[in-house]
Amino acid sequence: MKNQSILRKMVTQFCGKSLIRFEAKGKEGELQKILEDFSALPIYWMKFFGSTDVDQVLDAMEHAVYVYDVEHILLDNLQFILAGQATSAKRLQTMGKFDLQDHALEAFRRFATINNVHITLVIHPRKHEDYEALNTASIFGSVKATQEADNVVILQKGRMFKYLDVKKNRFDGQLGTVYLRWEPESQRYAEMKPTPKQKEQEEGRPNAPSQDPTP
Repeated sequence: MKNQSILRKMVTQFCGKSLIRFEAKGKEGELQKILEDFSALPIYWMKFFGSTDVDQVLDAMEHAVYVYDVEHILLDNLQFILAGQATSAKRLQTMGKFDLQDHALEAFRRFATINNVHITLVIHPRKHEDYEALNTASIFGSVKATQEADNVVILQKGRMFKYLDVKKNRFDGQLGTVYLRWEPESQRYAEMKPTPKQKEQEEGRPNAPSQDPTP
């Protein structure tokens, strides 16, 4: 997704309302105020799109930390960044797909430690059966993806809800589940507290369909 599309969605999430409400005649002032408030947030964008050499990404991250005092970096996603690089002529004889991923993970881990920043790295799961609960072994690539991480949080699609599943927490070891509800107007997920019956149904068959599929 291009930065422009992400930006529009983030502004919607920031104000909690669809921007269509403010694009009507006579509400330009309200929209301008929202954009001004949003622009005051310390958010900076990298201009990379698609496959990008990890060293280029690291250079941009180093610049952001040095110039803007950035403390949290979000990279979405690892497969997209590394796409096609393992089969390029430059790397073909020295680095396979998983070796390339391990190299990137080591570099990001080292950067986070040296610069005292938090890096949130999105990694898509391996192919899996529908309604199958994901675990740390489901993460694409080698075990280094979870070994190097301080935290591992998986977005699960359950029978009744989506939920965040904390699988690793190196800081205090506390694990758990955060159930989510979708808010169409604001384009945000918000924490919800399911009823005891809903929670029993969800935990009883965490990723089963609500009814048997038609043969």
